[in-house]
Amino acid sequence: MDTEPAAVVALLEELVADIRAGLGDDLVAIYVFGSYVAGDFEPGVSDLDLVAVSTRQLHEPELMTLDRMHMSFAGRHPEWSDRIEVVYIGVDALRSFRTSRGRLAVISPDEPFHLRDERPAEWIQNWFLVRETGVALFGPVATSLIPAIAWPEFVSAIRRYAREVAARSLDDVSPGQLAYNVLTICRALRAVETDTLSSKREAAAWVQEWDPDRAWLIGAALRCRLSGGTIGFNDPDSRSEAVAFIRQVADRISRPIPG
Repeated sequence: MDTEPAAVVALLEELVADIRAGLGDDLVAIYVFGSYVAGDFEPGVSDLDLVAVSTRQLHEPELMTLDRMHMSFAGRHPEWSDRIEVVYIGVDALRSFRTSRGRLAVISPDEPFHLRDERPAEWIQNWFLVRETGVALFGPVATSLIPAIAWPEFVSAIRRYAREVAARSLDDVSPGQLAYNVLTICRALRAVETDTLSSKREAAAWVQEWDPDRAWLIGAALRCRLSGGTIGFNDPDSRSEAVAFIRQVADRISRPIPG
C-alpha cells in the first residue's frame, strides 16, 4: 500500500493497540519520535521510532508475547517489516537511566525482537529526543517519566556516537544505509557545531552551505535516501567519497572539547 500520512496515523494506532494488548496493565506509556515528529518523514522510506514504557522490566512471558505480536504485525504490513523500531524499557530504569542496569528489549530495522546488553545510560540520545520532541501516543507526557538532560550531556552522547561511527566498517553497507549514515552524521555535526536540534533534511541543507565542495555528495545522499536506496552510491568513486566524508566528520565531532 502507499503510506500517505493518514495511513501512517492508522498504522501507528494499530501498533499502539497491539502493544497495549500485549502488555495490558503493565503498559505505562508509548512515545513516537524521530522523523515522524521532526518534519522530514518520507512515505515509503522513513522508519517509525517508538519507545514503550512498562511498569517493570519485561521477562520471558511478556517478551514472547511481544515477539509474536511484532511478527504478526509485520505479516500484516510487510512493507513495514524493516522500518519499525520500538524500544521497551521499565519505568524505573527510564527514570534512573544514568545509573540503572535494567535491560532494554528492542525491535529495529536491522534486528529482530531481542534483549539488548547496553545499559540505559548508553541511549541518552534517544531519551533526550523523546523527552524534548516525542509525542505521547499513550500515557503521560515524556517529561513526567524522563529526567531532564542538559544539552552538553546530549552533545557528549553525540560525540560518543561519532566515535562509534568512525570505527564502523562502511565499505560494504548498502547504498541506502550509506546515505542514511551520511545524513545522520550531518545532523550530528550541526548539533555539535551550532547547538541546534534539526531534522536530517535541515542538517543536510546546512552542511551543503558549510561545505560547498561536498554539496553534491549531500544531494546524492538525499536522492538515494528518497529512492529507498535504489539511486546513487552504487559506484566505487561515490561510495569512497561518502565513506571518507562520514569518517572525516565523525573525527571532527569526536575530538575533545578545547579547554
